[in-house]
Amino acid sequence: MPLDISEYKPIFYPQSLAIIGASDNILKFGGQFLRTTLAHGFKGKIYPVNPRAQTIQGLTAYPSLEAIPGAVDLAVITVPASQVMDAVKACIKKRIRAAEILSAGFKELGPEGEALEKEIVSVARQGNLRIIGPNCFGVYSPEAGLTLMPGADFSKQHGPVGFFSQSGGGTCDLAYMARGRAVYFSVAVSYGNGADIEAAEMLRYFEADPKTKIVGAYLEGVCDGREFFHALKSCCSKKPVVILKGGLSDQGDQGTLGHTGSMAGSKQAWNAAIKSAAAIPARDLRDLAELLMTFNCLDDFRRGGAGVLAGGGLRCVEALDAAYEFGFSVPELDPDSLSRIKPLLPPAGGQAGNPADLANPAMAPAIIIPIMEILAEQKSIRFLVLYQMLFYLLNEARKIKSISPELAAKMEYHTELAAAANGIREKTGKPLIVIMPDIASDPAHLEIEQGRIEARFHYTSHGIPCFETTAQAFSVLSRVADYYRKPRG
Repeated sequence: MPLDISEYKPIFYPQSLAIIGASDNILKFGGQFLRTTLAHGFKGKIYPVNPRAQTIQGLTAYPSLEAIPGAVDLAVITVPASQVMDAVKACIKKRIRAAEILSAGFKELGPEGEALEKEIVSVARQGNLRIIGPNCFGVYSPEAGLTLMPGADFSKQHGPVGFFSQSGGGTCDLAYMARGRAVYFSVAVSYGNGADIEAAEMLRYFEADPKTKIVGAYLEGVCDGREFFHALKSCCSKKPVVILKGGLSDQGDQGTLGHTGSMAGSKQAWNAAIKSAAAIPARDLRDLAELLMTFNCLDDFRRGGAGVLAGGGLRCVEALDAAYEFGFSVPELDPDSLSRIKPLLPPAGGQAGNPADLANPAMAPAIIIPIMEILAEQKSIRFLVLYQMLFYLLNEARKIKSISPELAAKMEYHTELAAAANGIREKTGKPLIVIMPDIASDPAHLEIEQGRIEARFHYTSHGIPCFETTAQAFSVLSRVADYYRKPRG
C-alpha cells in the first residue's frame, strides 16, 4: 500500500511550533533552539513554553501547551530526560501530532535510559504522537524555514536531496559541505536514537516523496535489519541512495553504543546488504557529500571513455592511472583529431592526444574550449575531465590586480568554461567533470583559496561536478556509473 506522505506534513512542513523548555538563556537547548529558529526565519507561528516567563526572546511565552490559543503542528522538547514523559503527555492532551525530543539521557546511557525511552514511545503511540529522536537535533526543512539547533545560517534554498542521520553534528557538517557544492535539501533529519521514526521509515518516506530525487544517510544501526533492507532495496529501485555506515570496526561499534545506543552490525553483513540493494556506499562524510553532488549534477551517468585536458605531465599520468584503477578508458585519438588539436597548443611543452597536455597549468578558455569540442566529437569518449589549476591562475591574477583590475577580472575563466561545457553537453550529451587540486597551504594564499571555493560553487551550480583529487573524482564517478548500470524497478 503506498505511503501517505501527507501524514508527515506536521513533522517536515509544520506551520506552528511549540518549544517546550524555551529560554532566554542561549546556553540552554531551549534558548539556543529558539534563537536559531528565529534567526533562520521559520515561516509559521512560534510558541515558547515555560511556566516561569511571560516573554522569551521577544515572544509571548505560555506556561503550558494547554495555554496556547491555537493548534500546534510540531512540539520541540528540550527539557531534561526526567521531564520528557510529562511533556509527551501534554502534547497528546493538546492533540499535537509530532514532537522532536532533543533531550539526551535515554537508550545511549544504558538499560535504565532504554526502559524510559520505550515507555515514552509506548505512551506516544497510544496518543497518536509521532516522535523524532530522542537525543537528536531534529528536522531541517528549508521550505518550511525549520532548521536544526546550530543551523541559523543553513541555506534557505530547498532542493532534491533527502537526508537522514543518527548524528546531529554530522547532519550539520553535511549541510554546510553541501551548500558550497550547490546541493540543497528537501528535508534533512537528525533522528538520534530513532525510538519511533527510524531508518526504514525514512527510506519509505523519501521513496514516496516527489520532492526528493536523491537520498543520503548516515547510519550507526537499525532496529529491524530485514525491514530496513526491504525499504532500502525498494527506495534504490527508484532513486539513488548513498549510505555512510558508522561503526564497522570493533572500536567504531563501541562508539555507536555510547552515541545513540545502536548496535552497528558486522562489516560483511552491511556491505552485502548495501551491495544487494544497489545502494551506494560512502567512505566518509566528504565522500558522501561529493556523491550527492555528482548525482545532483549528472543524470544517468554511464561508464565509457574519458577525454582529459590537463596542464602538465604529472596530471596527465595521474588521470591515466586513476581512470584505469576505477574502470574507465582514456581512448586514443585518430590522426585527424590530433592534427586539429596540435596547432592550438604551445609550440613547446604541449602534447596533442588524450590526455591533451596543455603545458600551461593556467591555459585560457580560448585554447581549452576548442580542444574540449574536439574530444567531445569522439564516439569513444563519453565525458570530459578538465584540470583547472586555479592556484596558479589566481596567484597571477592577484599580482596583476594592483596593476590592472580589469585584466585580473578577466582571468575568472570558470564562468566561460562552464558556459561552454554546458553547450557541449546540450549538443552531445557529454558532461564535464572538473578537478581543481587543493594546492594553497600558506595563510598568505587565503584569497586564492576563496577563489577556488567560489569557482567550485559556480561549476556545481551549473551542473558540473568539481573535485580536488583525481582519485576521488574517478572513484565517485565509478560508483555513480555502477548505480545507473544496474537494473532497477
